[in-house]
Amino acid sequence: PPFGATFTYFLPEKLNSQKEARQKAEKAQREAGANVPFPGWGTLRAEAEEQQPRLLLLVCDEAGQPVRWLEGAVDAGVHRVSWDLRFAPPDPIKLDQEAFAEPWETPPQGPLVAPGNYQVALYVQTSEGLREVGATQHFVVKVLPTVTHAGDLADVVAFQQHAAELMRQISGAAVEVGRAEQRLAHLRAALTAAPHADLTLFARVDALTHSLAALRRRLQGDEIRAKLDEANSPSISGQVQRVVGGHWQTRQSPTATQRQSLAHAEAQFASWRTELATFVQETLIQLEADLEAIGAPWTPGRRLE
Repeated sequence: PPFGATFTYFLPEKLNSQKEARQKAEKAQREAGANVPFPGWGTLRAEAEEQQPRLLLLVCDEAGQPVRWLEGAVDAGVHRVSWDLRFAPPDPIKLDQEAFAEPWETPPQGPLVAPGNYQVALYVQTSEGLREVGATQHFVVKVLPTVTHAGDLADVVAFQQHAAELMRQISGAAVEVGRAEQRLAHLRAALTAAPHADLTLFARVDALTHSLAALRRRLQGDEIRAKLDEANSPSISGQVQRVVGGHWQTRQSPTATQRQSLAHAEAQFASWRTELATFVQETLIQLEADLEAIGAPWTPGRRLE
């Protein structure tokens, strides 16, 4: 099995959706020679809006605090789910997965949990809600005897979780910058479709595009210099990524340099995110309102007045 704690569970029957349950009942009616009535528009609408049933496992620590949700198969039979002994990845959620990944790419990971006592519970999620099934199981996460470590493991985990939280916020901010870039690109296109757009609006879009590019450089570094293999000033995200890359695969205490880098990045990000919030929540919204006032075509992100 994969690395980590492997949980085995048994489902006596498949977790069916409302539609699958109805079709199963209708099949039995037809086989019995009975008439199959129209289910009704309300039933069909409920089936169309229903989310597929899910089988979830919740890992908690000794104190009962949630650590990680895992998802398992919903078909009948015996199944296994492995937990990699890590917290959830701090990366932004992507519903569309790329069809191809480079051989050296690894899926997103969170930091390792601390050794200790843990428990796992099984849940079924259907249209009726989330309900626990079966008995909670307890297990122990231990440090391998061949692994050497210096310092307090609880302090190591706390530092890694701190880095993960900062990385989560920075990753989300990068996505927000991308959305703002798309909004500006649509606004630029909308100007040429708005006969009443004046030169001032064109200039404002250009100026905001440059301002947003400067914000991205501070967050993620100078892409132009990086492409030409030139030295680049440490970016906010770059400082955190170096800490994560150099510390998440170890049980050793963080170095003074790693602690300093994380603190420096956190301080920079605090002021940076204030600037981004002003840009997105005030400056960009005002520009969109001005385009709305001249009858420009709708663009993504624009408020409905």
